[in-house]
Amino acid sequence: MENYLRRVDFAHDGYAQVITLSKHRVAKVTVDTDHAFARPRFARGGAKLEDVINLFQAGEPVNIVAEEYKLTRDKSEDVLRVATRTAV
Repeated sequence: MENYLRRVDFAHDGYAQVITLSKHRVAKVTVDTDHAFARPRFARGGAKLEDVINLFQAGEPVNIVAEEYKLTRDKSEDVLRVATRTAV
């Protein structure tokens, strides 16, 4: 439980404000109640994950997706791997 709580930043009112998602190995992805309607986004640069994933699923190569959102290829691939992982 302590490991999960370390990923949560609490606001002054005691409610969770920023949660760092743990599935990503390279990209730092957060959910912030004050930004992007609390949708997951890159901590650096602020691009929403859904936008990156949608562009890739529309057929754009990873290099173009990374360039469009000013990300490294490694971070883009990391997010796309997690998003397209097949449930077992």
